[in-house]
Amino acid sequence: MKAARLYAPDDLRIEDVPKPEPGPGDVLVQIELALTDGTDLKTFRRGHPVLLRESPSPFGHEFCGLVDGRRVVAANSAPCGVCDGCARGEQCRDLQFLSGAYADWIVVPERIAAVNLHDVPHGLAPEVAALLEPLACCLRGIDRAGVQAGDSVAVLGAGPIGLMLAACVADAGGWPVLVGGREERRELAGAFGAEPGDGRGADIVLEAAGTEQAWCDAVELVRPGGAVVLFGGLPGDARPALDAFRLHYEELTVRGSFHHTPATVRAALAFLASGAYPWEQLVTHRVSLAELPGLFADPPRDLLKAAVVP
Repeated sequence: MKAARLYAPDDLRIEDVPKPEPGPGDVLVQIELALTDGTDLKTFRRGHPVLLRESPSPFGHEFCGLVDGRRVVAANSAPCGVCDGCARGEQCRDLQFLSGAYADWIVVPERIAAVNLHDVPHGLAPEVAALLEPLACCLRGIDRAGVQAGDSVAVLGAGPIGLMLAACVADAGGWPVLVGGREERRELAGAFGAEPGDGRGADIVLEAAGTEQAWCDAVELVRPGGAVVLFGGLPGDARPALDAFRLHYEELTVRGSFHHTPATVRAALAFLASGAYPWEQLVTHRVSLAELPGLFADPPRDLLKAAVVP
């Protein structure tokens, strides 16, 4: 079969590889389509401390596929259920990850299949169903932020994650303001329950740009006593210069949000199926597997997410 494999930053190859064989409890899924995302683009450009630990590495983690003619979707990890993090109701310290969605077939391991493999609701388009994983991460981010009805919430970043976070804020009763981003992306704010603005003085700031400057900007924008959630990951050697005066004397709450949980995965599937927001507008391009390396090397300016079809 054909599969994309990442050898090093900027070195993505489409190769012939053996069709994977499922073990006991595993599920073999025929890929219908996979979606590109910001994490994959960052990984392509600079590697990833968690998702890319070998070379060559299977690549891609947002997908919709078929099992015995049944359309399914899976998240890209599952918790262990026994570690200290799981026992405390926090993020699992020993997540099992799944990668390799840019391919003809993928095996979903038993642990992930048991809790995070789901049938796609009837009538839900595959490209929308494949948004399951990032939307689940956004829902967890909203939970980490503690968004309450009436909260003003600034979302830094107007990409797909920023727009999904805005929709999650609006659904929780908050008032999302989309900060930054290109004009054509800011024009989508209203469709996802938000309005463009500067976000200054917000009760909560959600950082969704994944840059050191955005982390610093998030701390600068929030009101005294407010909360900042750092959603976008940085390289392991990043040391952003956060405003210590504000953190201490204005008693800011700052926390990270990484990944999803089985509960937010289930909630994300229901949210997608509800049709509450025009999720399909987040998928702006469609490419073949052979075209994927070129797309990552030179992304079109109007790209939000691309559907990659084997």
